[in-house]
Amino acid sequence: MVIDHTGETVIVTGAGRGIGREIAYHFADAGADVVAAARTESEIEETVAGIEERGSTGLAVPTDLREPAEIVALVDAATDHFGTLDVLVNNAAVHVAGDPLSRSVEDIDAMLGVNLRGVFLLSQAFANAVIDGDGSGGSIVNISSIVGHLSVPAMPVYCGTKAGVYGLTRGLAGELAHHGINVNAVSPGLTRVERIERLLEEKGELYEIDAIPLGRLGEPEDIANAVLYLTSDLASYVTGVDLPVDGGAVRTSVLYRDQYLSE
Repeated sequence: MVIDHTGETVIVTGAGRGIGREIAYHFADAGADVVAAARTESEIEETVAGIEERGSTGLAVPTDLREPAEIVALVDAATDHFGTLDVLVNNAAVHVAGDPLSRSVEDIDAMLGVNLRGVFLLSQAFANAVIDGDGSGGSIVNISSIVGHLSVPAMPVYCGTKAGVYGLTRGLAGELAHHGINVNAVSPGLTRVERIERLLEEKGELYEIDAIPLGRLGEPEDIANAVLYLTSDLASYVTGVDLPVDGGAVRTSVLYRDQYLSE
């Protein structure tokens, strides 16, 4: 079944690399015009080049989601260039490594500023633009993480922000439903992006890939496919959900697998 986003305009944050870039490319392949946002201009320019190779129109807008004025400028640039908006994918996130017991206020604020406040403020600006536009509604997908459902060593603040993303998703879904805006979340598990591959190379013993029920890492396209579904007509009656895309890791009893099989 082909998902068609022809004629739609999509904003993707964190679009300069990894999952965000793959989401942008998937929307371009589905016919959408894509606004690529991230802090590093050279990376989103590369993403836009890939979007245009696929026959769609791209727009690179350097954006720091910690700055409210830049969030407003992003939505203004998108509407000025394309007119109406249809889809927002809040993919950008920040994780600052460090000892939780000596975590600085600056580190905490960096994660909260992008992962929660930035998600809300951009969703707010996007929703107002959709409501003020042609009135046809739209979709928001927030990229959370399965760590929002888990306790991961040395990551309590990041895990908390990702749990908060789903809290925002539920709340916004209720608030925006009567405006025809669906709001959902996608929670990736371990996904093959540059940062994860580097961690596996350096500290592979910390990860139990074999414990993932489907037996492999996720790929960026796995996440992108879920986002395309949730923003398509196929999911028009779906809002307020958190869809784990993790090979079954967070929803199955993998801790008991070996004992069960040995009985």
